[in-house]
Amino acid sequence: MRNAFLKTLSADLRQMLPFHAFVLAHAALVIGILTWHADFTATAYRQYAAQFGPVYFLGLPAILLLDKLVTGVFRNPKAPLAWMTLPTPALLGHLAGAAAVFGSFILFMGSFTTFKTLMPAMRGGFPYDRAQADLDALLFGGVDPGPRLMALFGNPHILSILEWNYSVAWTAFAFVPIFFIVLRARGAVRLRYCLGFALVWAVLGNLLAYAFLSAGPAFYGYVTGDAARFGAQLRMLDNGVAATFQAYLWQNYLQDVAGLGTGISAFPSVHVGVTMMNALFLREFSRTAGLLAFAYVFVTLVSSTLLGWHYLIDGYTSILVVLVLHIALKRLFAAGSAAPVEDLKPSPNLARP
Repeated sequence: MRNAFLKTLSADLRQMLPFHAFVLAHAALVIGILTWHADFTATAYRQYAAQFGPVYFLGLPAILLLDKLVTGVFRNPKAPLAWMTLPTPALLGHLAGAAAVFGSFILFMGSFTTFKTLMPAMRGGFPYDRAQADLDALLFGGVDPGPRLMALFGNPHILSILEWNYSVAWTAFAFVPIFFIVLRARGAVRLRYCLGFALVWAVLGNLLAYAFLSAGPAFYGYVTGDAARFGAQLRMLDNGVAATFQAYLWQNYLQDVAGLGTGISAFPSVHVGVTMMNALFLREFSRTAGLLAFAYVFVTLVSSTLLGWHYLIDGYTSILVVLVLHIALKRLFAAGSAAPVEDLKPSPNLARP
C-alpha cells in the first residue's frame, strides 16, 4: 500500500518537475531582488496562502464532493452513497502530487505579486504612460479609445455587468480551471497548461511589465499630471467596482505594501493574456468552447480599456505574446507520445473523492 502511494506520488512529482523548478527559480529571483531592496513589507506570500489555500484545499474539493453527492442521489435514490469507497493508495499518491502543484501555484502567485509591487520603486515610477497612450490613440484613428468606448457602452447597467465580469467572473475563469486540469488531466497536457499559466503571468506581468512600466488610464493623471485626458471617462466609473479597486491599488502603492492583487502595471494586460491562454487551450478540445472563449477574449479586451485599466495596445500585445508562447509550448511538447485530446480524459479513480 505504501509503495503504491510513493510510486504514484514520485511519478507525479517527476512529471511536474519543470513546473516546480520554474516556480522555485522565479521565487528565488524575486526573493533575491527583495533582499537587495531590503523591503520585506512588500511581500504577498502570506496573503496568497491565506486566500488561495482554503480555495484549493477546501472549497473546490468540497464542490467536487457535493457534485458526487447530488449525482448519487439522482442516479441511485435508494442508495445515493453507493459510489463511496476507500481511496486507493494510487489515488492518494496522485492527490498528494496535485497538492504539491497547488502549493507551487500559490507560491508563484505570491512571488508574482511581490515583484509587481516592487516594480515602480525599481523603475522610479511609471515612465511609459504618455508614449503608450499616444501610440494607442494613433492606432485608434487619432483619438483615445477609452473615452470613445465609454461613449458607446457607458450605460450604467452595461458598466455594472462588465465590472462584475472583469472582477468576479474573470477571477473564476482564470483560477478555477487549473484546479480541475491538475486533478483530471493526464500526460503532457497538465504540465503544458501549468507551464503556460506560469509563463503568461511571468512574461506579461513581470518581464514585459517591468521593461515598459506604465500605470494605465485610471492612474494617468497621477503619474503624468494630465488629469483631463481620461477625466471624463473615469468620472463615469465613479463609485463602481473598478474605481473602488483602483483606489485600493493606489493606496497600497502610496504605502508601499503588498496584498492580494496589489501592484500597478498596465502594459501588457494579464487579464487579456490569461483569457487568451484559456481560449487557445479550450480550442484544442472543443470548437464550440473555443469560439465562446475567444468571444470572451474580445469582451475582456474591450472591458479592460473601457474600465480604465489598460490601453488597447496592452491587450493587443498580450494576445500576440500568448499566441507565440502557446505555439512554442505545443511544439516543445510535440514529441510527447500521447495526443492532447487523449490526455484530457479524466481518470476513473479521480471520480472518487
